[in-house]
Amino acid sequence: MTDANVVTSSTSGVFTAKIQKGDFIATEVSVFFDGEYWHCYGAEKTASFGDHRTIYIHVKQLQPDDLPTFHKLTYRSLLGNVLERASADAGTVTIDFSPTAGRYRMSFDVKAKDLSNLDIDILGEFDLVTQ
Repeated sequence: MTDANVVTSSTSGVFTAKIQKGDFIATEVSVFFDGEYWHCYGAEKTASFGDHRTIYIHVKQLQPDDLPTFHKLTYRSLLGNVLERASADAGTVTIDFSPTAGRYRMSFDVKAKDLSNLDIDILGEFDLVTQ
């Protein structure tokens, strides 16, 4: 990867999910391409100092003509002293990326495994725009 392949820009849009039936509404979003992966990120920060939850999704696309494919979703939550982490590399995913228009849409329904190998249901979607 060279620096010429990295796309950086400001991102806006909506990134929501249900995590074990609880609502996740991102207050910060980002999407960028590193030449191999699209990095799609949503963070939900609360009023309590340090409390936050994030969903980070890698979408692989080696060539511009290749269809983007889901690679991995990582979920992290820090609420008080409780840290929760989980990841998934499979699920039901719909990807609609248009880099020329700067629009990135995705829906996902995965069962992420936490550190104890227990399932965390994550159902969500995002519609992001870069400038």
